[in-house]
Amino acid sequence: MGQSRNKTGVEFENSICESKGWQRVSKSPKIKWTGKGRSNFEKIASVNFNPDNFLPLPNSIFDKYDAITENGERVELKKYKISKLKDWTLYSEPIFKVASHGDVSKVARIFGQGSLEKAIEVYNQFVSRIVKNIGQDILDKITQSNIGIQLEDGFIPQSNLEYRWVIRKGWANFDRLSIEFRVKN
Repeated sequence: MGQSRNKTGVEFENSICESKGWQRVSKSPKIKWTGKGRSNFEKIASVNFNPDNFLPLPNSIFDKYDAITENGERVELKKYKISKLKDWTLYSEPIFKVASHGDVSKVARIFGQGSLEKAIEVYNQFVSRIVKNIGQDILDKITQSNIGIQLEDGFIPQSNLEYRWVIRKGWANFDRLSIEFRVKN
């Protein structure tokens, strides 16, 4: 059973595409990082928790869109009203994150040698230090991969939007690096 937020989002995306004659094609960023290991957590440990050595590989995908117009333009779809976008609003969480009980166990082992408290400390320090490394380049690649955002009550072109990175508390007190957006003032 999926999340109700996800179900209503998919229903919204389908209805927008149907009403506008667009093709629903959902693409999300898939960033591949330097380092050795199967998971991003193992790769982070393999670079000795040094964010200067944890960088996106050239074969990373930064595309983010939900639909393609009849002219072949990519559009992001968000089930928000334009009035909500006067304040910063969640856009995406494309970067690695702790998001499940399995992740908590893995990160406790890799980052804290079994100690959850130590893992949270080391992981959150890494997240706070990586912000400067991922910076504007990744933000631009992700947000400029579409022409703008179709909302419930209108379309906002990229030229009228602004974006930022923000660190938020996530699952089990592990920080998450997220992208937020709003309409330019």
